[in-house]
Amino acid sequence: MHQSESLILIVDDTPVNLKLLSHVLKTEGYDHIEASTGKRAIELAKKHEPDLILLDIMMPGMDGFEVISHIKNDKLLKDIPIIFLSSLTDTEDKIEGFKLGGVDYITKPFQKEETLARIKTHLKIRFLQKQLNERIKILRDREVELSRLNQKKDDLVRMVSHDIKNPLTGIIGLVKLIRDSDKITPVEQRQMLSVIENSGTNLLSMVQEVLDKESKKSEPEALDYSDIIISDLLDRVVSMNKAKSIVKDIRLQYSVDPKELRGTLDQNKIEIALNNLVSNALKFTPQKGEVVVEVNLKEEDLIFEVRDTGIGIPESMVGSIFKNPDKSSRKGTSGEAGTGLGLDIVQLYVELHGGEVWVKSELDIGTQFFIRIPQNTMISNFS
Repeated sequence: MHQSESLILIVDDTPVNLKLLSHVLKTEGYDHIEASTGKRAIELAKKHEPDLILLDIMMPGMDGFEVISHIKNDKLLKDIPIIFLSSLTDTEDKIEGFKLGGVDYITKPFQKEETLARIKTHLKIRFLQKQLNERIKILRDREVELSRLNQKKDDLVRMVSHDIKNPLTGIIGLVKLIRDSDKITPVEQRQMLSVIENSGTNLLSMVQEVLDKESKKSEPEALDYSDIIISDLLDRVVSMNKAKSIVKDIRLQYSVDPKELRGTLDQNKIEIALNNLVSNALKFTPQKGEVVVEVNLKEEDLIFEVRDTGIGIPESMVGSIFKNPDKSSRKGTSGEAGTGLGLDIVQLYVELHGGEVWVKSELDIGTQFFIRIPQNTMISNFS
């Protein structure tokens, strides 16, 4: 660091000393400011944040010890090195100065070479300390960013694994049913194989789209809005879960009012949210039950409802299923493993759209999940 790049604050109540130190520093090319009282020294320190302070101890009113106490208690100033200036040679004064945070001690009358040597030394230390602090900050920022990216990766893996587990379970179950049952007609077998193909194709498509789009985004909160046909969205969700519904003998259907309703939203994220809700509804609905997805337009909001005739949610769990889904984990009606409901992902994606999600449930009657997505742009029907 060049001399002109550093700022030194001189504090001394004796004009002769100020003039002498000012001349020495100016000759050597140092930029400096002056104060003749402790109060003024603190004001200048707060205003300019100097790189070094040369501080007289014996001053009327606020002495050097009080000045350094104020400076060391200020978060912005506490790291500034302070060199004491005094004609005192008493050891106790030196010890007191060092206890309060002084880094060095120069005895009056000043020796030019000694004074400059001490100034250069502590300015160099100050410069190196600044460099170190900057590097530490960079490392900490990188650590935070790395932690954020790792969390994003973990959330993405958890989200995708949760989304594909139930549909895959249904596909595998349907394959076993075809293989092991001798009562399935060729027509029924072809229908089941078609369901397997459609479910697998849509599931693979969803996973690929999620991974491709998420990998291109620097921020997990980024949304990719598009104008979509709501019935197409629901058809994909139902198709991915159709195999599971057949295996459990659950009626799975959807409806949209009006039929050709369109919406502006991030298709992938809302599809993931709906898939979570539908797969959970199938998980907690017994055989011969029903799961229905309905969407309608209320004023300028899209209202999604996923309704089932399942076992319901205990009242004690309702308040925590969005915040602590893992703690709300239960086994499904066919013994499906409880890995958490994934409702934190649902809530996250809905809230990113400026919407809200809520639930109504009665034990042994069923559960209704609602999603409201505000539409800031005009939603219209196909003509």
